[in-house]
Order: sequence, then C-alpha cells, then structure tokens
Amino acid sequence: MKHIVVGTLLVLAMGAGAEAKCFTFSDKSGVGVCVAGDSSSARKEAKKICDNQEGNCGNIKSSSSKCHSNSGKCYDENGNASRSLSGY
Repeated sequence: MKHIVVGTLLVLAMGAGAEAKCFTFSDKSGVGVCVAGDSSSARKEAKKICDNQEGNCGNIKSSSSKCHSNSGKCYDENGNASRSLSGY
C-alpha cells in the first residue's frame, strides 16, 4: 500500500511539472511572466524574460495559472507583453 501511495505522488509531481506557469517577482510588482513548465529551467527562463523586459526583477515570488496586469506587463514565453494571460 505504501508503494502505491508513493508511486501515485511521483506521477502527480511529474505531471505538475509539465504544466505551464505564470510567475511574479519580488522586485517588480505588477509584472508576470508565463512560460511552459514549472521546472528549474522554466523558472530561469521566466526570470530571464522578466530581466530582459523590465530590468532586475529579483527572485520569483509566486506562481499561478494566469497573469493579469493593469499596466500590460504580462509577458509570454516570447517576451510579448499583454494585459492578461490565462490557461497556463
């Protein structure tokens, strides 16, 4: 039984890593970046996009499945700005 629970948790964890995420940053309020995945490399890519578009963004503060910015600072994986991104 213990092996089944551990196996199920591993499958869920691997599946969660395949989802795209939107990230916010400690030094840039109102800015979000949405990229494919939630892995270490995806997080690095999101930070790189933020730093390129906005200057030093600081560290990733949180993640979500969507981004909304009244100032139009939701960036997709290509660095394109938008007011709102969802489905991530």
